[in-house]
Amino acid sequence: MRPLTRWLALVVAVSMVAALGLSGCGGGGGGTAYSVADLRTGAPVSVADLRGQPALLVSWATWCRECDEELAGLQAFAESDAAEGLRIVAVNLDAAKVEDEIDAKIAKHGLTVDLWRDRRNEFKRAFGALGVPTTVLLDAEGKVVGTFPGAIDFEDEKVLAAIDKVRS
Repeated sequence: MRPLTRWLALVVAVSMVAALGLSGCGGGGGGTAYSVADLRTGAPVSVADLRGQPALLVSWATWCRECDEELAGLQAFAESDAAEGLRIVAVNLDAAKVEDEIDAKIAKHGLTVDLWRDRRNEFKRAFGALGVPTTVLLDAEGKVVGTFPGAIDFEDEKVLAAIDKVRS
């Protein structure tokens, strides 16, 4: 096979895997052992701490422009009736020491949700995330029931239906 043909075949194969594995809703990785630090206290936190209540985890980074849109939507969603009974966690993935930038983003968006810090981006491995932002929906047992890559609309019917399903 010629190099260009091989490259195109690889691109098609990767695209198909991504489309099958991450199409809107669907499980990413297991996520049940995901453990990081509380952004404010540095104390260990994990998906196990969320058990007993459905949860929504959203990854973000200070350098990510799309994350600004996601964080604004996330906070508005967190303040709405649609978020009732749902634990909401914003997971920062910055590896660098950018605490001032993190604090500025939190203040800009008025974030009142739980804040976790994942400097090694274990989020990627735990949930099969290909980039930031990625939103992961967990049921009350901590099982991944939905993965939404990219910035999402928290008023989207597909997202709200998935959330309603984990609450019932």
